[in-house]
Amino acid sequence: METAKKKILVVDNNPVILKLMEECLRREGHETWVASDVFGCLDILVEVTPDIIFIDLVMPRIGGEDLCRIIRNMDNLRHCYLVIVSGIAVEEQLDYRQLGVDAVIAKGPFGEMRRHILQAVADTETPRKTSIVPELKGAEHLHGRQVTRELLHNNHHLRIILESISQGIIELIDDRVAYVNPRAALFLGSVRERLLGRRVAEALPQPLLEAMTATAHAVTPETSLPPAPLQLGGFQVVIEHFTVDGKSPSNIIMITDITERRQMEAVIEAANLTKNLGYVFSGIRHEIGNPVNSIKMALSVLQRNLPEYDRETIALFLDRSLQEVSRLEYLLKALKNYSLFERPVMQELSVTEFIGNFVGLIRDDFAGKKIKIHTILPGDPLTVLADSRALHHVMLNLITNAADALDETSEPHIVISAERADVQINIKVDDNGRGIAETDTQNLFKPFFTSKTTGTGLGLVIVRKMLLAMNGRIGIESYPSIGTTATVSFPGS
Repeated sequence: METAKKKILVVDNNPVILKLMEECLRREGHETWVASDVFGCLDILVEVTPDIIFIDLVMPRIGGEDLCRIIRNMDNLRHCYLVIVSGIAVEEQLDYRQLGVDAVIAKGPFGEMRRHILQAVADTETPRKTSIVPELKGAEHLHGRQVTRELLHNNHHLRIILESISQGIIELIDDRVAYVNPRAALFLGSVRERLLGRRVAEALPQPLLEAMTATAHAVTPETSLPPAPLQLGGFQVVIEHFTVDGKSPSNIIMITDITERRQMEAVIEAANLTKNLGYVFSGIRHEIGNPVNSIKMALSVLQRNLPEYDRETIALFLDRSLQEVSRLEYLLKALKNYSLFERPVMQELSVTEFIGNFVGLIRDDFAGKKIKIHTILPGDPLTVLADSRALHHVMLNLITNAADALDETSEPHIVISAERADVQINIKVDDNGRGIAETDTQNLFKPFFTSKTTGTGLGLVIVRKMLLAMNGRIGIESYPSIGTTATVSFPGS
């Protein structure tokens, strides 16, 4: 019986095999399309729905095994007849039934291959038996090669590692997805078969594309900032983007789940903030009573003498009351400081005024600890663009660290100063404490690193994060047994 004419697609990276199979099938009257890789195959499948697809196992970018899975996940190709034609069919031990493969042909002499290819086309006329494992055809005169078996074993070993690790791995080639491990598919809320071969802009969510762009434009690892956390598929992750080497078109996206770590950081941040609140409330205890009493006294005097006072005297009493209200406003702003992850409200800030208010809030508490606070401020005004609440928290962290370093110092003191240095405004916190060991200095901004027995290891991490959000920077300079200088820098306003 003559075989009905079919639509057939051949996918093989060997141009000789492609040409021979195309000529063979067209000679039999079948409509035939050819592709040298999976990307080309997927482009053809957008326009054509074949009856039969011949697939090589070993191909660049995406292999034939993955292509079978991709095809079986396409609704219009669930009943397409799949035939594996491979040079490693003798050595490769695959579960062809699980892949949805209908026939397997070993590559050998083309005369032998041609017979099995045409038989596979003819077999499409008979009902398919999906429960039967397809028999390998054309292997009668072929022998397995030990070196091929060893290479395949190593390849499987590496693939198992990639598919078992907790990090998501995505490989991009020519703006298309060439590899996705199961963890990455989980982060993307999809399955690998629906991601492989697709255009990057179609396969990946917009937040990930933006993160990739940001990391691709990052500077050298020594000067680049840590990757910013990103919400992806219900997970909090960080993205790293790099090329395999300078000549390869391959780009690797590595996705690391930090959800649990961020939850732990949040708990420790809360503990860290609670500790700093002690400094705030001890200052409030002394500070809040004074302005309230001053306001009450001024308004009482004004109330009793309102008919007798002239406008100038009344204005004087009102100005005095408003000044005390401003002191109270500063205290309230300090209390609102503890919402760390909101966007900073940038405004022009007088550094001299800020330091004066800040020192006034903490001086009594530090005096109780026998620690002297000194300020060195310039005569000319210094202003920066910053969020006063966030900067207040930064200063609390730095002065807390300074105080902790003074516990063994006979005459402890802290100096808070401000200066203009070229186009920068620097705010410095100096102490004469025990200093930091040189080996520890390079780890100061690593999460959870601490030299204190009771430290969280997150204080300076939080400080740097908040300063970066305000376009600021921090540097630490320390000498054992001499002291430490923490310098906060802002662009001059």
